[in-house]
Amino acid sequence: MTAIGGMPLITLTGGPETRGLQHGETLREKIHQMVDVYSGFFGLPEEQVFQTATHFKQVITRFQSDYAVEIDAIAKAANLPPLWIYALNARSEFLSYTPATECTLLHFSGTSLLGQNWDWEESLEPLITLVRIESNNNTPDILMMTEPGIIGKIGLNSAGLGVCFNFLPIDRPTNGVPVHILLRALLECRSISDARSTIERAGNGRSANIMVAQKNGERFDMEFAATEKFELSDSGDILAHTNHFIEQDLFAIPDVLKNSTTRLSRVQRLGDAYGGRDRRTMEKILSDTENPGDAICQTYRTRAPLGQMGTVCSLTMDLETGDMGVRLGNNAQGPFEHVSVHTSRTRKVA
Repeated sequence: MTAIGGMPLITLTGGPETRGLQHGETLREKIHQMVDVYSGFFGLPEEQVFQTATHFKQVITRFQSDYAVEIDAIAKAANLPPLWIYALNARSEFLSYTPATECTLLHFSGTSLLGQNWDWEESLEPLITLVRIESNNNTPDILMMTEPGIIGKIGLNSAGLGVCFNFLPIDRPTNGVPVHILLRALLECRSISDARSTIERAGNGRSANIMVAQKNGERFDMEFAATEKFELSDSGDILAHTNHFIEQDLFAIPDVLKNSTTRLSRVQRLGDAYGGRDRRTMEKILSDTENPGDAICQTYRTRAPLGQMGTVCSLTMDLETGDMGVRLGNNAQGPFEHVSVHTSRTRKVA
């Protein structure tokens, strides 16, 4: 198995069942560890997890039945009850009330550059995986960073479209198409207009922020607040987002709000200070360690209720070339390693 920047890279081919079997077999041990981790995060009896997962299985099947086929195949190959894999794919909806401080994303206006730090619990660092999906139909090939067992997350495709997202805690029910399922559907889009149509088809029912960008510099950022959604005003040299609602004053947990607004302000200040709008500038912003405890690149520290929270990995994407730069962990001095959606060739960049 190839490794890029400390992360395994797997390639999935064929139809949904074949892809799922490959995913489940290759990552079986990691998927079992995912179940152990998220069982602890959920803090629910398995019977209750399965009851909620049954609802999301129905929602996912209605939205895109091929995804249900893929999830069922992952479960089969991983020797796990299918409802656990549905629960993993709806993990953000299970945890929607959790006051998590994580993730900083940004796009440079008028460029093909999109990037983010994915902050979460330390136990996920040895589990996260790069997945390349070679399409067998008219959808683009996909390269994404994801958690084993989860079929969609952060990445880009061979049509020059990329997606990033932030978790947004909320005190409302989130019973719609799970955000990770929506991210997979967006990664199968060929254009911004296709992405907007996909979001409309998915409807409401999640709490998250999603940024979609295209190689020609076109982009949009959408905040989802369970029963409604808001599109961010698009102005300035950098469009950035962290972990609070910007367009509406919703569910502002004081600790989360302080952390999130500190990071957002820091991104804008660094953008102004650096001036450049190139790949190296984006890497420098994502590597910033100013404001310990509220840093963009955050070392792990204890945060209730999940545990040791910090930057698990950093990603930059050039949507024009199809190149993804990845760095595992929160060593701000570490190099990014690069891989393309078009090929598995890699190179190190200092």
